[in-house]
Amino acid sequence: MSEKKLCCVIAENPLLILFLGACTAMGATTTLLGAVAMGVAALIVMVLSALVITALKKVIPECARIPAVVIIVTGFVSIVQMVMNAFLPDVYQMIGIYLAVAAVDLLVFGTADEGSVSGAVKTGLRFVVILAVMGLIREVLGAGSVAGVDIPFLADYTIPLMTKAPGGFVV
Repeated sequence: MSEKKLCCVIAENPLLILFLGACTAMGATTTLLGAVAMGVAALIVMVLSALVITALKKVIPECARIPAVVIIVTGFVSIVQMVMNAFLPDVYQMIGIYLAVAAVDLLVFGTADEGSVSGAVKTGLRFVVILAVMGLIREVLGAGSVAGVDIPFLADYTIPLMTKAPGGFVV
């Protein structure tokens, strides 16, 4: 990856520079699976919201833009929650409330309000990557495993703090 692209990924990632996604990042990244699930769910919400907002951009009056964005985003978050609860209940239990928190997270609103589908995809993919890296670090150091598979030589060298809320701050 070129230095410019890496700089862009870091400098334009709201989770890293604005700390807007802190709650979801710290809550849903105790495991790699939970982190990826949260990232993918947020990506789906951002892309679907951007599609609808782009389609309705000319119809929504400027004075009603923010309430419309809030309703569209929270509607998609609710749909994703219900689908995940119905078809992936174990994953839903892992990320539970944090998916609802994404509805009011400025990361989602900031991208959705622009109405740019490509911007939503880029931001969503960056969010997935950063959450996955955080989840991997926390799971390896805190539980001595990767995606639930134990790493035998790390069994005696885990740092339990990493699987708790302060571990998110450390990472």
